[in-house]
Amino acid sequence: MMLRTRVFMAALPVAVAAAASMAAERTDPPAPMFPDAGAFGVVVHTPFRAQALRDVNVQWVRVNVRWGNVEKESRGNYDWAGADELLNYYLDNGFHVMCVLTMEDLCPLYEADKDDKDVVIGAAVRWCGAAAARYAGKGILWELGNEPEAFPMGGYWNDPVTYTKMATQAANAIKSSDATAKVAALSTAWMDKGFIEKTLEEGLLAGKSIDVLTYHGYHRHTLLPESGLAEDVGWLRGRIAEYAPQGHHVIAADSERGYAIVPFLEKKSRDSWRNLVYCESEQAAYCARHYLETIFLGVEIAVWYKDMRGENDFSLYYGTEEDPRGLRPMGHVYRNLASLLPDNPTLLRNGRYEVTISSAPHGDVELQVRSYLQNRDGTERLIAAAWNPLEAFDGRILDNRKRIRGDYYEAWRAVSEEDAVEVAASLHVNGLAQESIESVQRFNLLSKTTDAAYEEAAWSAGQGGGIECPIAVSPMPSIIVIRLK
Repeated sequence: MMLRTRVFMAALPVAVAAAASMAAERTDPPAPMFPDAGAFGVVVHTPFRAQALRDVNVQWVRVNVRWGNVEKESRGNYDWAGADELLNYYLDNGFHVMCVLTMEDLCPLYEADKDDKDVVIGAAVRWCGAAAARYAGKGILWELGNEPEAFPMGGYWNDPVTYTKMATQAANAIKSSDATAKVAALSTAWMDKGFIEKTLEEGLLAGKSIDVLTYHGYHRHTLLPESGLAEDVGWLRGRIAEYAPQGHHVIAADSERGYAIVPFLEKKSRDSWRNLVYCESEQAAYCARHYLETIFLGVEIAVWYKDMRGENDFSLYYGTEEDPRGLRPMGHVYRNLASLLPDNPTLLRNGRYEVTISSAPHGDVELQVRSYLQNRDGTERLIAAAWNPLEAFDGRILDNRKRIRGDYYEAWRAVSEEDAVEVAASLHVNGLAQESIESVQRFNLLSKTTDAAYEEAAWSAGQGGGIECPIAVSPMPSIIVIRLK
């Protein structure tokens, strides 16, 4: 992305603007739970559009089956017709399926017993077990509810004690129906540490039936998608290590994240300001950075919200297949990045080469760099991504953000020649012999087609060994792909 600003030039290297990506703050992930799948998922709100999802390289679909839509005629009798059509469609089309067993609303058949938690939880548990029996052996990842803090079913699920009681019993019922099934719990609306900690204290993992703890990546420390993510994932993995029984493998996964677009300078509410951007360039850059950081941390599943049809412009596509506008810029980024890094994130860890980035110092700006080592059919590729974590897009830069009576107000100004938005830098790779390099290419995340995303990049011998590659770093990540012999 070219912004209307002066590109800063300096003799290189000058100062290391980001730590080596091998040493960046993270906790190493456990062995992969889903080794044949990468991280790229999408929330499906416009179902039965398999080709459109394949066109953007989606691997996981997150769909939901609602309790009241299945158990609707009489207690204990289940009508699976709608669920069969939905789930089998995506399974038959080769997608990995995360199915939310949705209990946002109480099944109407149990309205008379809404104050008796044992009756209601027992009914929900039986339904979950019946779902697993219906689709036994099909590899569905069952997620127990969605955002219990936001959709508590009349005050049930926002109580972590009540949620834990349901989740542990439901997970046991699922495993009794299908011993091969995987079960995800929590689905918290953000990294809600208080809620999560209490469920773990109540024994959420004690029974060895829950395999995945899911969170939604909406709430970081700032608007920037990568801020605080390493700390949050590290915290959750630490809690898993403390509470999971010995020998029971549990992973952390992000089952929903996205960005809406609102009119320029519209106020942003206290509860949602971290999810609201003003332009498509910002939205696209944040999508890229969310996935680059999540994959770097070894998080196996990252589900983007959402597939089609707008809803405040959250979607990868402007509309459906009939809409001539096709993909948003964010959709191009998603497709290209999913083609570049389709592997399970735990298999992309670069533990061999030190990758750093240097540039002239620019005040408080600290460039970010992440790297990934990919092995395909015996051929290795070292992939490095770098970005400038400024809020500066479409020729404007954030001047200040103020909170007034619970809302956030932002002031933006035109980018000036003194703003270090796009920075001329140098990517350094140590430990890489020049004779081992087959090619060095730039990868354009905004390319309209993946095949056209690659172009040759200049590089040279580095000081003290390794190689250097000039790179322009802006808020949209720049990517260098080094193919090794």
